[in-house]
Amino acid sequence: MEKGILYLMITLIFFSSYEVVGKTLAGMVNPYQLNFIRFFFGGLILLPIAIKNLQGKKIKLSKRDIFFLALIGIVNVVISMSCLQLGINITKKASLAAVIFSSNPLFVALSAHFILNERLNIRKIIGMIIGIGGIVIVFYKDLIIGKDFIKGILLLILSAITYGVYTTMGKKFTQRSSSIIMNSFSFLFGSIFLLPIILLKRFSLFSMPLKAIFPMFYLTFFVTGIAYYTYFLGLTYTSAGAGSMIFFLKPILASIFASIFLSEKISINLILGTLVILLGIGIVQFADKKSLKILSKEHPVKP
Repeated sequence: MEKGILYLMITLIFFSSYEVVGKTLAGMVNPYQLNFIRFFFGGLILLPIAIKNLQGKKIKLSKRDIFFLALIGIVNVVISMSCLQLGINITKKASLAAVIFSSNPLFVALSAHFILNERLNIRKIIGMIIGIGGIVIVFYKDLIIGKDFIKGILLLILSAITYGVYTTMGKKFTQRSSSIIMNSFSFLFGSIFLLPIILLKRFSLFSMPLKAIFPMFYLTFFVTGIAYYTYFLGLTYTSAGAGSMIFFLKPILASIFASIFLSEKISINLILGTLVILLGIGIVQFADKKSLKILSKEHPVKP
């Protein structure tokens, strides 16, 4: 149990640092280039473990499986993660981005209703309404900043929604496979689908300022590669419930990191909104046993 908690704590630290490091890359690395590098090499890091899983469990991927993995990659890498990084670049607030993105479990219950035919009971609906209210509390006072800021907020919300869809799609796939296989291959497929966007917009693929290399290495190797691995490893020693606590702790720790390393002011609205969002997530997650399964070890987790 202690070993499992240690692995999950490592995962939490890496995941909670994403928005802070991502903000430092704003203006130096294009969001599409960032995600291509991050998920292409992150997928390669996980690939040997995924292949070992395929061989050990004697799993054969059909054409339908490959198509679904590609679709999962598009939803996560091309849409959700691109919207997250674009939102960070526009709002210039890592703590705000972390809190809004961490609301994605609210949308897991909704997407699971349509994709997995899971019952959407009154408790889940109430939890989603409360959580969405928390999101509004977080950003509503900053809307006067301008249209660009509103665009950034909408991108962050879209990122949270699509990550909820990605999580549910991942759950559907891992019912007959494993999370490590799903993440490795969907990461690679998603990064490949980013290539046309990068080429059409004539963005650089690998070229970047020297001072951007270390942050990019950190996001790729530690946040996308190692952190996913330690998450799955941690769950082999603990319960799914312990793993799901990352959803509750990430926005808090990410805000602390933003305050320390970026000198971002933690407003009363951010604190209050975060607490309301976490209350909503708690209600949704523990509404019934089925909702808890969405956050089990056989599904993906956020960056």
